[in-house]
Amino acid sequence: MEVLIVSKTHMSHNACVGGLVLSNNRYVRLLNNGNYNQPTDTDFEVGDIWDLTFTNRAILQPPHIEDVIISAKSFLRRVDNMPNFIRQRNIIDWNGHINNLFGRLLQWTNSGSGYIPYGGQMPNKSVGFWTADHDLIRVTFDSKTRFRYPNGNNYRNISYVGYQDTIATIPAGTILRVSLSRIFPPENSEITAPRGYYLQLSGWYINGQQNNRPVPPIADDLPF
Repeated sequence: MEVLIVSKTHMSHNACVGGLVLSNNRYVRLLNNGNYNQPTDTDFEVGDIWDLTFTNRAILQPPHIEDVIISAKSFLRRVDNMPNFIRQRNIIDWNGHINNLFGRLLQWTNSGSGYIPYGGQMPNKSVGFWTADHDLIRVTFDSKTRFRYPNGNNYRNISYVGYQDTIATIPAGTILRVSLSRIFPPENSEITAPRGYYLQLSGWYINGQQNNRPVPPIADDLPF
């Protein structure tokens, strides 16, 4: 099947790669045999279209229903303008306020991190495209980069986990790729934060091709 690479994010010492199946607009997360994520030096780049042979992961754990196992791959071509390509396919999942994301099921920590509580109601997917109604402003603290959605005194921060170079402001109306992390904190962790699936920003699409130069790995405790 022809699959467009739409996201590539840091996940510990690996890369989590997201794709879009062009025949049916299905979202997929590309794993290798053994349920392994891609290596950090993966050939997959955002904007590539590959011919992939894959099967669904044997055990899917909602909300991460997109996992597939690749058995063969062949590069085909690149998309010249990602924003136009995505808009032409009419696949924007959410518009407007950040609270609209993931079925309006997000809860928020005191520090402004959004998450879906473990054991609660799950959304019907863990990835999607969003166009926000406000600019997102880059903020950095504890050596971690987040983008802040304005919401009065109730902070709304999204941890950035992508590969592209950051910018100071992501303009309102830009197509954003957002996702939910795997379960965090791990079981028996000493971290006292609420356990769940945390909101992440994988990247954005502006002025044609997306820049995907590698940046230093991000620690596993990314929401905090």
